[in-house]
Amino acid sequence: MATRKKSLAVVGILLVFIAWGVLLPDLAKGSVVLETADFGDVPVGSTVSIPLYITNTGKTTLILYFRYENYNCDFSLPRQESVLQPGTTVDLEITWTPPEGTEGSTCSDTLKVIYGPDLHETVLVTGRAVAADGGKKDPNTSIVIGECDTGVVDQVYGGRNISGWISDCAVGAKNHGQFVRCVAELTNELKKAGHISGREKGAIQSCAARAHGIP
Repeated sequence: MATRKKSLAVVGILLVFIAWGVLLPDLAKGSVVLETADFGDVPVGSTVSIPLYITNTGKTTLILYFRYENYNCDFSLPRQESVLQPGTTVDLEITWTPPEGTEGSTCSDTLKVIYGPDLHETVLVTGRAVAADGGKKDPNTSIVIGECDTGVVDQVYGGRNISGWISDCAVGAKNHGQFVRCVAELTNELKKAGHISGREKGAIQSCAARAHGIP
């Protein structure tokens, strides 16, 4: 009798694993949504970070694992795995420092995000190395948002001027609130990277909040 109960228990466990193996792909398949990851132009010797947003649109909790296919660009991630609950988004940062002597070259690698047996999504990570002094504008030019002059020098960040990143926020926002949030995220990155001070961060955000015609 005890042997029969043990056999039934083993069979039950096996059925659970079989069912899980059948259902998991259906629950998880197509669950990971990736944004593009393009560094644009980056001066050699400088370190730039860009966000990578990953959304779980499925019905089950996912454990994400990350792997580059070639490792030929030295793109880096701060961690190698992440737990993602259903309906949530994780914000990761990819960093890149183009080495000296690579001016004018474009580097790309495929980042594979693995989240189940035979389940993965990929995103192409690209960046172009430029001369360290290339693309800089007149240091006396300040950032203007709408008709509001921030008084903050429009310097290069991530291979582009800050005003260009702010323009991207305006183009990508559906309403003024989204524009302000995008500028806030940008200024947080700039301050963290040491490109602007707390006072300058506040000046940019203040002008963004007052620019009600944008977008």
